Amino acid sequence: MTFFDKYSYKQKNYALILLAVLLVAVAYKKAFSVTLETMQYRDELEEKLLLAQTAAADIRLCKAQINNLDRLLGKENITIEKVQQGFLNFFARNAERISVYQIDEVLTYQHPDFSINTHRIVLKGDYIHTLQFIYRFEKQFDLARLINISFEYKKYTADSHEELYTTILIQNYLRG
Repeated sequence: MTFFDKYSYKQKNYALILLAVLLVAVAYKKAFSVTLETMQYRDELEEKLLLAQTAAADIRLCKAQINNLDRLLGKENITIEKVQQGFLNFFARNAERISVYQIDEVLTYQHPDFSINTHRIVLKGDYIHTLQFIYRFEKQFDLARLINISFEYKKYTADSHEELYTTILIQNYLRG
């Protein structure tokens, strides 16, 4: 081999180092990178498998949280008419010696993600029966949540006598 005789040992070593670097680069590109990429995919799939195994428990947890929020905030996506009709039906079943004096127009707060409907209802009747009704309302009514109560002892009209009027505010939420 006379081809390599004209190069010095220093040049041959440089060529050998360059060839080794190129060989390592090609080996990395063709074999090692594919192996490392496959290991990453395997780790990712193992994580997804673990997530899939706990998915049922996660879904149950989310449903429990939604039910808990429904208990706190009232059921979601109930229309204004259903809330008012539900209130009147609940009132008819549970109210004694009190009456609905006034139901105002519903106030709606719009947010990009949800809307809040606020219902103002005025009840007329004695204090003890009103408290009993409100207690049952808070415990059993799930279409909306009671947010405020105010009691006033006054005359609404000139020809009536003084009576106790209870103003209640209830809210329900609609997902936007």
